[in-house]
Amino acid sequence: MKQVKRLLAMLAFSVAFGLTQHSLTRNEKAPVTPAISISSVDVSLPSPTAEFLTPVPRTRILFTGDINLGRCIADRTLRDFTYTNNFHYPFQFVADELRAADITVGSLDGSLSDVSPPMPCPVSMNLIAPTRMAEGLQFAGFDVMTLATNHVKDCGRKGYECDNKAMFDTMDTLSNLDIQPVGAGRSLSEARAPVVVTRNGIRFAFLAVNQIEERVWAAENTPGTAPLSLEYIEQIKADISAAKQIADVVILLPQWGVEYAAQPDDVQRVWARDFISAGASLVVGNHPHIIQPTESFSDGLIFYALGNFVFDQEQDFRRESIVVEVNFLGTEIESWNLRAASINYYTFQTSWAEDVEAQSILARAKP
Repeated sequence: MKQVKRLLAMLAFSVAFGLTQHSLTRNEKAPVTPAISISSVDVSLPSPTAEFLTPVPRTRILFTGDINLGRCIADRTLRDFTYTNNFHYPFQFVADELRAADITVGSLDGSLSDVSPPMPCPVSMNLIAPTRMAEGLQFAGFDVMTLATNHVKDCGRKGYECDNKAMFDTMDTLSNLDIQPVGAGRSLSEARAPVVVTRNGIRFAFLAVNQIEERVWAAENTPGTAPLSLEYIEQIKADISAAKQIADVVILLPQWGVEYAAQPDDVQRVWARDFISAGASLVVGNHPHIIQPTESFSDGLIFYALGNFVFDQEQDFRRESIVVEVNFLGTEIESWNLRAASINYYTFQTSWAEDVEAQSILARAKP
């Protein structure tokens, strides 16, 4: 700084300082940040001065657990629609905080299509939901939604009898609402492709992969989800590296693990470290339908499973979730926090948990 002061003193009569608007690629969620600029003269200053003159942007990203909008959730929402004329019902008590983030990311465990009606509540394993249920996701402020799940093709009584139409409808419906689908596609290359969201001048790339049920995996010319298995690990690592070339931060969203297991299995822990080593800053998983522990490394964070955020399973531990908040300073993780949520057994609406309940839920996420 002493060198800088001397330089500025010598240039006192030729350098002018002023406040300008910092140019950002953003949407309505991203605030414009004022920055100091040097004008009228070409002056090369050491990097500490550049950092002093240009504030490093902060970006706040939220991640939720599994979302099922079919069965009982669809049933109660459709009944409420008679009075409210909207599909916001599942998210009414959590939407404000989800919308407040710069980027909000969810995991859709089901399909959104009118090609067949929603299945009975709660006995069916088919998680298809009416197309208009997506309006609740838009109301809640979701920006990115992983479709790399084992229920993305759910359709008809048997779940897989609609020639991929339910999955295509889901992709198109979300895209039309400016919610970016990731992890599914009309071919393997499309399913593997990242979604890049720019906030505050920082490019965040999202990739999604699915370990569960090979029959929904994409192939070279077969629609489906981006696969996750030992056979595909090197491919996924290569996809992370490639995404790093077009984005500043890479985030991986895996659907993996064992249902209702309180801990990730050993292979997940190995894969998670591989993904961080390949360049992912965050690995945020789902599928077990309960909360699993977190892991923190010097170069990244891992959240193995966040639980059920909007779902209709009966047991208490399947009606709990954590919402992960990660705060970035520029391209680096500055801090992270967890928020506990729970689903009402009678209304199937999600609310923020408080006091003793919140502490009990958060305890499940401890390493």
